[in-house]
Amino acid sequence: MKKSTLLAIAFMTAGTLYAQKDSLNAVIQVENEYTPVVTKATKKGFTPTIESTDSNTPLELEFSQEATPFKGFTGERDVKELLPKQNGNYPGYVRLGYGTGNNIDAKVSYQYSPTDKDRINAVASLEGFNSSIDSPIGKWDSRMYNSWTGVEYSHKFEKLVLKYDIEAGNSAFNYNTPIPTDKQCVQKFGTGIKGESSLAGPFAYDFGVRYSRNSYKHTPFLWNLTEDAAGGFGENVIGADATLKYELTDNTLRNVSVGVSLNNYSYSKLNGYKNFTELNITPAAMFKIDFIDLRLGAQLNMLTKGGAFLAIAPDIEIESALNESLTLYTDIKGGRRASSFKAMEELSPYWACGSQLKPAYTIADITTGARVSMNALSANLFIGYAYTKNDLLACGLYGDGIASYITQENTSRIYIGGRVGYDHEGWLKASAAAKYSRWNCDHKMLLETKPEFEMELNAEARLLEDIYVNATYCFATYAYDAPSKNKNELNLRTSYKFADRFGAFVEGNNLLNREYVKYAGYYEQGINVLLGFSASF
Repeated sequence: MKKSTLLAIAFMTAGTLYAQKDSLNAVIQVENEYTPVVTKATKKGFTPTIESTDSNTPLELEFSQEATPFKGFTGERDVKELLPKQNGNYPGYVRLGYGTGNNIDAKVSYQYSPTDKDRINAVASLEGFNSSIDSPIGKWDSRMYNSWTGVEYSHKFEKLVLKYDIEAGNSAFNYNTPIPTDKQCVQKFGTGIKGESSLAGPFAYDFGVRYSRNSYKHTPFLWNLTEDAAGGFGENVIGADATLKYELTDNTLRNVSVGVSLNNYSYSKLNGYKNFTELNITPAAMFKIDFIDLRLGAQLNMLTKGGAFLAIAPDIEIESALNESLTLYTDIKGGRRASSFKAMEELSPYWACGSQLKPAYTIADITTGARVSMNALSANLFIGYAYTKNDLLACGLYGDGIASYITQENTSRIYIGGRVGYDHEGWLKASAAAKYSRWNCDHKMLLETKPEFEMELNAEARLLEDIYVNATYCFATYAYDAPSKNKNELNLRTSYKFADRFGAFVEGNNLLNREYVKYAGYYEQGINVLLGFSASF
């Protein structure tokens, strides 16, 4: 395993950079376009795009406006707000903001095309805070700074677009607990090669290979470290994937596809953590029957260790367009996912776990609903049911200190909700979204961070050509409410582009200064105000 890891690193030319969250599936546009992105600390103007709702997706609205958008590329990081593609007059962008609570919001990106067939994207970001916040066991001097950087190069051949990317990240933070060192650190690195077909024909394909490593230092809560693990421990993943698709025309059967991915997980300096390999196969077929679109697919997952050898789940989508305004739909989804370090950190950066966990297996997640689109008005109403075996759950461990303890239990829930959005020619945008979930779990205290009722209201006004004012209000209750408390958050933001190359913004977050658990055991930062400037170059 050591040999294969070194070979994979050498093959994909690893480098040294530092970054933020999760792995990068970089996006390259062939035209001079960007995929702008902002991180969740910054609230933007709302674009009421209504899409089918997956029950595993948190209730969140999409935001769009900023004085000058961040023109970076991104993938599966912890990104809550994505901006739509936008033509840029300048290849570079830089933004710097600072606020109360020592909040920092710094971003820079640049896109360079040495030839009409080559493209280089480079982007970096730093965000975080260092301030005293409330916690269930009293005041806590909290620190959390996340940095991320990535570079991607692509070349367009006659029949193929080939991409190479390298990314890295670093999270520097501290736990709310008395330990010898409070200089916790999570480092992430990833690099890979991806190919995509550019043929004009019925066949389309893509393929890729990737290596990534997550390393953790100075965690106080993993008690199964080996004796030489004082400097940290890590998870290495070597993977390959490929997809093949064939399009048909003038047939009931529109296309068929199959995707295959193979990943090997290996662990260093962790007693009880066993290396394993997983294989995923996703066959699918698309049909068009009168006014009904039907996708029949399945998720097949095979594991060498940690669970049943084979797990099968549905991947079915049905849409029926009754007219131009009304569409009925039903989604039947599922799948099994390895309980990797990445999956745990998505629950909480302060996670603690005593032993290797089983993969979480959603046997069925069934959603049915209706989408309505009438000029400026859009809406989506839905109801559903989901059942997951070995669901990953986080609850707070309280004592002299706090940890987000991650464990597993079977969960099920019935949910109902809807979204409504209104857009008046870009000058006034408003939206409302709500969802209620009735959870079922043997130990209800494990549902500390699972929302029971969620509501979000958003309104944005474009006062002048380049001035936007945005307000967002969020409210939530939790399936286990002690000591979570209700989420009750108000955010305001104003942005102004005062020149072709320059912009400014000011935003206030959690203006009601309410306490609620963001991660199990850890409260959200209180009221904070941030002022920032941006420039294009």
